[in-house]
Amino acid sequence: MANWERLAEQSQVHTVGDFQQAGYRLMMEQVLYASDRRSRVAYDLIIKHLAIYRELLGKLGVVVVHNPHMSYLVATPNQYVAEKMRLSETRLALVLRRLYDDKIHATDVVAGEAFVELIELERAYKDLLARELPDKADLRELLRAMKRYGLAKFEEADDDQPFQVVIRPGIVDVLGETALLQLAGHAPVAGEEEDDEAA
Repeated sequence: MANWERLAEQSQVHTVGDFQQAGYRLMMEQVLYASDRRSRVAYDLIIKHLAIYRELLGKLGVVVVHNPHMSYLVATPNQYVAEKMRLSETRLALVLRRLYDDKIHATDVVAGEAFVELIELERAYKDLLARELPDKADLRELLRAMKRYGLAKFEEADDDQPFQVVIRPGIVDVLGETALLQLAGHAPVAGEEEDDEAA
C-alpha cells in the first residue's frame, strides 16, 4: 500500500498532498497529458511512481494505462464502477473516435491530436448516426463533457468557424476498437424517440 508520507520524505520536493492530488486528478480527469500545463506535475509524479498508483487505483476497480509515445495516462474504470455517459455524450464520443481513427489512417494528426472542423464533424455525425449534429450551444456543452473525459477539447478557429474540435490521443484507450463497432447500435431505428438517458 502507498505510504505517501514516506514518499514525500524521500522526494524532499513533493508533499503528501501532491501525491494525493495527482491521483485524484487522474481519477477526475480520466486522462492526463504531459503536454498540458495544468497536468504536467501530476503526470510526472504518477509516472515516477506508476506501480504504486496502479496498485492503489486497481483496488478501486480502475486500470491505469501509460502511453509513453504520446505522453499521456489513462484511468479506465471497469464497467461495474464506471459512471455512465449520457446517450448524447456517447454518440458524440463514438463519432469523435471514428474521426480520430480516420485521421490516423490518413496520417493527418499533429503530436497525436486530430483537428476537426465543425463541417467535418457535422458530416460524420450525420453519416454515422443518421441524425443532425446538436446546435452550437448543446455541442459546446457536449464538448465540455468530452474535455472532462480527456477525449477532446475545442479551441477558437482561425477561419469563419466559431471553433475547432481537437481530438486527443487518449480517446484510443478510453474508447477501444469495440466501441467503434457499437456505432451501429446508436443509429436510430424508425420511430425511435430521442432521449438522453445513460448509454
